[in-house]
Amino acid sequence: MFEWLKNLFGDRNKRELKKLWPIVDEINEEYEKLHDLSDDELRAKTDAFRERVQRSVADIEARQEEIRQRLRSAPSPDTPVGGDGQAAPIGGDGQAVETQETLTMQERDALYDEFEDLEDEWQDVVEDELWEILPEAFAVIKETCRRMLGEEWTAGGSKIEWGMVHYDVQLLGGIVLHQGRIAEMKTGEGKTLVATLPLYLNALAGRGCHLVTVNPYLATRDAEWMAPIFEFHGLEVDCIDKYDPHTPGRKEAYEADITYGTNNEFGFDYLRDNSFVMRPEQLQQRGHHFAIIDEIDSVLIDEARTPLIISGPVPDQENTQYRELRDPVEKLVQAQRKLVRKLAKEAEDYLDEKENAEEASDSGRAQELEDKAGLALLRASRGYPKNRRLQKLLQRPGIERLRQKTEYFYLQENAKRMPEVDEVLYFSIDEKQRTIEMTEKGQDYMAKVMDTDRDLYVLPVVGEEVAEIEDAYKRKVEQLEEDLKQRDDLSDRKRDNKYQNDKRELEKELQEKKREVYNTYSERAERLHAIEQLLKAFTLYEKDDEYIVEDGKVQIVDEHTGRVLEGRRYSEGLHEAIEAKEEVEVQSATQTYASVTLQNYFRMYDKLSGMTGTAETEAEEFGEIYDLDVVVVPTNEPVRRDDKDDLVFKTKREKYRAIIERIEQYNDRGQPVLVGSASVEASETLSRMLKREGIRHNVLNAKQDRAKQEAQIVAEAGQKGAVTIATNMAGRGTDIKISDEVRELGGLAIIGSERHESRRIDLQLRGRAGRQGDPGESQFFVSLEDELMRLFGSDRVAKVMDKMGIEEGEVITHPWINKSIKRAQSKVEQNNFAIRKRQLEYDDVLNEQRKVIYERRRRALTGDRFHGQVLSMLYEFIEALVERHYGEGNIAGLREDILRHLAFEIEMDREQFVQLGEDGVVDHIYDKVTEFYDQKRANIAQPFHQTLQSLKEEQGDDMIERVFVDFTDGQKMLRAVADVDEALETNGQEINDALERAAMLQVIDEKWTEHLRELDELKEGIGLRSFGRKDPLVEYKMEAYELFADMMSEIGREVVSMVMKSGPVVDDQVQTSGEGPKSKLDRARAQSQHDSAQPDYAVRGDGGGQNEAAERDPTQEKREPVTVADEPGRNEYVTVRNNQTGEKTEMKWKYAKKKIKQGWTRVS
Repeated sequence: MFEWLKNLFGDRNKRELKKLWPIVDEINEEYEKLHDLSDDELRAKTDAFRERVQRSVADIEARQEEIRQRLRSAPSPDTPVGGDGQAAPIGGDGQAVETQETLTMQERDALYDEFEDLEDEWQDVVEDELWEILPEAFAVIKETCRRMLGEEWTAGGSKIEWGMVHYDVQLLGGIVLHQGRIAEMKTGEGKTLVATLPLYLNALAGRGCHLVTVNPYLATRDAEWMAPIFEFHGLEVDCIDKYDPHTPGRKEAYEADITYGTNNEFGFDYLRDNSFVMRPEQLQQRGHHFAIIDEIDSVLIDEARTPLIISGPVPDQENTQYRELRDPVEKLVQAQRKLVRKLAKEAEDYLDEKENAEEASDSGRAQELEDKAGLALLRASRGYPKNRRLQKLLQRPGIERLRQKTEYFYLQENAKRMPEVDEVLYFSIDEKQRTIEMTEKGQDYMAKVMDTDRDLYVLPVVGEEVAEIEDAYKRKVEQLEEDLKQRDDLSDRKRDNKYQNDKRELEKELQEKKREVYNTYSERAERLHAIEQLLKAFTLYEKDDEYIVEDGKVQIVDEHTGRVLEGRRYSEGLHEAIEAKEEVEVQSATQTYASVTLQNYFRMYDKLSGMTGTAETEAEEFGEIYDLDVVVVPTNEPVRRDDKDDLVFKTKREKYRAIIERIEQYNDRGQPVLVGSASVEASETLSRMLKREGIRHNVLNAKQDRAKQEAQIVAEAGQKGAVTIATNMAGRGTDIKISDEVRELGGLAIIGSERHESRRIDLQLRGRAGRQGDPGESQFFVSLEDELMRLFGSDRVAKVMDKMGIEEGEVITHPWINKSIKRAQSKVEQNNFAIRKRQLEYDDVLNEQRKVIYERRRRALTGDRFHGQVLSMLYEFIEALVERHYGEGNIAGLREDILRHLAFEIEMDREQFVQLGEDGVVDHIYDKVTEFYDQKRANIAQPFHQTLQSLKEEQGDDMIERVFVDFTDGQKMLRAVADVDEALETNGQEINDALERAAMLQVIDEKWTEHLRELDELKEGIGLRSFGRKDPLVEYKMEAYELFADMMSEIGREVVSMVMKSGPVVDDQVQTSGEGPKSKLDRARAQSQHDSAQPDYAVRGDGGGQNEAAERDPTQEKREPVTVADEPGRNEYVTVRNNQTGEKTEMKWKYAKKKIKQGWTRVS
């Protein structure tokens, strides 16, 4: 039917290609014109293209520069002020030169909004201009490739001879990529070469282009392979994976015109820039203009479920729960397995008795026995579906259908009777959803094994218990009122006072009981979560399948690529559970410092495109989540591979035997064969069987000793007589080449040892054969015991095999079987899409919050809108204080809060307080506080400026670039780093800006980390809300919003308080070289004077090393700190000074250390 509709209305992909082919013709016409140009004339084309792009946006960029200039001026205590925190220039006579108008906060915001609108316009204009240039630009790159033919250079550690010039289909793919779409191109069609076209064209805009690959080797190789093409035209090419994070090399790589790198490193650098960088020059990335993702389905589909996370240890938290629960849970699993063996035996006995009853024509007894057998089968399959006896029983004709019939019966009426099924089990397993639920029987068993109360494994119904507590409180309050009314010995005043006092005690009791309920719930939820994760580890996650254990560590194996995911960990405690199961060291509990999904990271690019050999099956997801169209680009040569129908067997044993026989056939005639497996375990099993048969072969899987030979194994895979067994590592990014002799033998033969749950993975395996018109063949061997067939496809296939009377040992092959398998794969793909979409909905909550925090952090680093942001936080904080106190008329409380938080005493009598009204009071206090703050800034800036001027006169051209000054608010200490030239230009105001930046960055980083930990805890237990008939996602959104609102309020309060109260720490000496001390200050006890005096404080040079961000980043190896000076001996005398009183005293170092912790400073 669908084919008929395609013939009637036309295929969408063909319609798209029909629009693009004329552009290919234009490119080739331009290409012919370039043959006679000299190399210099060809290079000059690039300069002409760049000039053309620059002219198209010259007016826009001129207006943007004008806005930048207007925003550069800012308030200064003794000079006219502009609009963004910078001082107006000073003339030669010492008088201010008023070159720019003063901007209000609203005017400044309007200019920023206009700047953003201009940026959108810039993007549109550039896109239009690049589209006009495209035919000639693509032709220039094609001509460059032609001129490079025969030249040699090194790429990926090997010498290569250039021999490629773009085919027409490659030009077509380049156009698709430039349009911001996905080009599906088969294996061997030269996707790396195709990418050179849009990379060159989009690099002309001058904002950089990113080519994203799936592993470091490909990133480095492709960068070195294609670099001479770009360098011929003066474009810079680099690869971020060649350099460590936070290094000048990596920063320079991002500054290149074209930057190659892996998806993980691009994402992690984004997190590093927004989490650990303390100065603008430490930022690595320069923007997200245009990116091409190689193997885009792997990056945006397969890896989308695993977010990028930078984490570190949770302070003072030891992770012992999983170790303590491991043995009891293992006993629980063993008890369940024993029970399931018994249930499978019961089912078999019932079925045998049923046959006897049918022979005796006792239909009633036969039906009763069938019902009992069905229930036993259902219980066994929900108890431990991988039980061998159960699986063998389900392969008998009609048995799987009986189990399904029974399941449908108990699922009726919203699964009302399912508890009857599970009541005999210790826990129930849903393999399709990968969930486990412990039953009451399981709770009793755990309580018995651990010798604890059963209630410890039951979640309290919080709502009911809190309601009971509140009802009891109301009754006690009513009783209190009644008792006091009866007392004649109390005056009205004493009665009221006693009522208020006793009621407060009852309220305390109420809150304490509520807290006990919440704590009980939290403790039990945490314990049940750990048990659930351990049950998953023992029943759903198999060693050498989902993960391997090497060097005492659990390492995840990517189900789609077969490769070890270095550094990745399962989330929500599952990894710790598997570590406990395998009895390796359970890693310490960690907290999230920064996190982003690849989905949300790559959606930040102005334009995104991708290429892969298999994207059409996921076109819906690409369109819905990323707004990316898929265009299938035809092959340069017709595909000659023979894709045979699947062979289906009843058992794995029969299937493996048939595979070995087929390999022997290929091997006898010398035809190379690649055997694909879905797991490490399956590849090792096939290898053992081939060894027994004496067939020489190679194995490629995630095990360390196998993976390190990957390049050599792939190189040999296409040779005559080669036999290669590989996991999905050989299904992506590998190019198996064959000789003419092998072509005569029929090319590379592909054997799939089972169907993967994703059709794309199967297509990738088939795609290893038949590249560029080579011959080849492929066929999949499937059994009803395979994971995919057992969970999703065996019912239909089993029905067909039952009807055909297929016995054990026989094989079936038919197009209908293939369709059934595809339907099973489609079910899994839809399920996985739903999971990814659901995860994205959760991450979108965090992503919106992340955008706000990272934007605030970036503004603090760069200064954009930052001065206005601090003032806005100050206004909001004052507004909240007034709102809290005005309604109660509590002017004393308002004064106290302002003094405590802002170190400012407000003068206002009650009459003025009432007359101004709430809004008037806010405005009045804000004006007075900002006036006070301006004076404070002047008192700090003036001596700082004088000190720098003296140093400048003394050191001249040898003057340091940056200085740091330590500030304290009496509670915490922080270091402000200021640029010397900027400080001199702004009459010292730069140090105040540096203080504001340091305060903002410190508070944001601290609060955001705490917030992420709270969100982790919230998400970990949110799924349990479904038992209370609540949508976990809705609950998560509501509570996450409340947490975020509280965090933003705390950030505003602490930043404003720190900025208003902080003053410089006084020192006697000025240091102008070297780095600051590396040791952390005891911020909890740091104290210093911070009033409006004008201290002569120290200025220290440099302000921290270049690797300051790396030192803050937990993903980087920590190097030994530089020792500035040896610590004195315990009994050596040192001089210390009290920063508040200025008192100096000499004492032994062992006593001085205590003084320093109390806020004193060591002088000598």
